[in-house]
Amino acid sequence: MRLFAARARRLVALPDHRPLTVAAAVLVAVVMAAFGAAAGSWVAARTAGALPGDAVLADLSRRACGVDAQPEVSRETSPWTASRVYVSATIDMEWDAVQARQRYAAAGWSVSTLTIVNDFAIVLYPGDQTSTYVPSRYSRFTAQSRDLVVVVSGTAIASDVSVYLDVWSANTQVSRGLTLTGTILTLISGWLLTATLARRIRPTHPAHRTTVAALTSTALLVLATPTVALYSSLARVLFPHSDSGGPPPTVHDALLHGPYWPTTPTWLLPALTITGSLLTAVTLALAVSPQPKHTDRSASARERPR
Repeated sequence: MRLFAARARRLVALPDHRPLTVAAAVLVAVVMAAFGAAAGSWVAARTAGALPGDAVLADLSRRACGVDAQPEVSRETSPWTASRVYVSATIDMEWDAVQARQRYAAAGWSVSTLTIVNDFAIVLYPGDQTSTYVPSRYSRFTAQSRDLVVVVSGTAIASDVSVYLDVWSANTQVSRGLTLTGTILTLISGWLLTATLARRIRPTHPAHRTTVAALTSTALLVLATPTVALYSSLARVLFPHSDSGGPPPTVHDALLHGPYWPTTPTWLLPALTITGSLLTAVTLALAVSPQPKHTDRSASARERPR
């Protein structure tokens, strides 16, 4: 046991405790942990299953409407959450939300309580620029199966009736655990990798050490913005808002879909991630390549026999 502990200490120990070496180990570990969280989130998304195709969505819409209707399907991706699908259908008859909820329950879905709001809506007539109030009704309930969540809602304004579905994959119980596992494993791996490479390049020529340090600093700088985005998404996964509805938050989608911040271009995070990954690969290749050992000439002169 003592031998194992001694080997573990040697494995994680840095070759020196200079501020630059310690800072490099910490920053590399932090950056790798962010991308480890993205990898864990991606694996968790694969366990949640894919969104249904148009045929299944048409069947879900038919169950909600109670009649055959031609639904309109719109798929949406987000850099903050899992993907979702919007389905809308217009019917020329009165819609009974109670019966729609019963149809989902009879099919084995777990359904929430039904919310019905009766109100009035303003209808504008462009021709004579007049308006009038007409009765309106809004109904809503949620149906969930093992792999899918469907929010069924409907609006009825006078004789115009529309039924909507908001569909996304259900969050699995292991989603947060996989994301956190990826974060922790890569955090440890980042520290071990830095310690190992620092010990390897320490005895090499100063020019080689300087080149590796410069490349490492450049890669960390390039990956700084994606890292901030990934940690922001990780915070949403670990500490979700209890009153927020919709698809579960993810980490990996920050690098795949759309601008993460409103003022940033769509390509920014993917481009920085690819560039930083290439710089990292070059740095690793240079660090592990065989290099001549650096010898202290003054020390050699002192040891040379007279």
